[in-house]
Amino acid sequence: MMKTLALSAIGFYQRHLSPYKGFCCAYCAYTGNASCSAFGARAIRRYGVWDGMAVLGGRLRKCGVAYRRYRPPPAPPMRPLLVRPGQAGDCVPCDCSVDLPSPGDACNACDTVSDCVDAKDCWDWWKDRRKQREEEELIYIPPQSDWRDRR
Repeated sequence: MMKTLALSAIGFYQRHLSPYKGFCCAYCAYTGNASCSAFGARAIRRYGVWDGMAVLGGRLRKCGVAYRRYRPPPAPPMRPLLVRPGQAGDCVPCDCSVDLPSPGDACNACDTVSDCVDAKDCWDWWKDRRKQREEEELIYIPPQSDWRDRR
């Protein structure tokens, strides 16, 4: 029952949604192997729903790595017209005095805000992203195949 439902969902995606995307997955485009949806359907048929989904999860991770590794470089961002050349855009650590009536209340409000906001987590996402990139460098993606040249 679950196997039929999963295979039907993949079949619906392949027949009705994927043709309108206009491209195949990054892993398929780079290596020339089967697309992730075809691979997922084959894995579910062969191993069952739960084990097939585990195998498909590993393939989707490789597909994401292939996309991030081999995508074309992004276009350089345009410089906004309203920004002055020397403006860095840095935030002031405590700019609470705008809406408060007296300077004494502003300091209390800033202390309250700093007690509530945990500033140590602000750059943890950067460390996590760097760690993820280091792990992705170790993932093996097979080289491009020349099956398209043989046709």
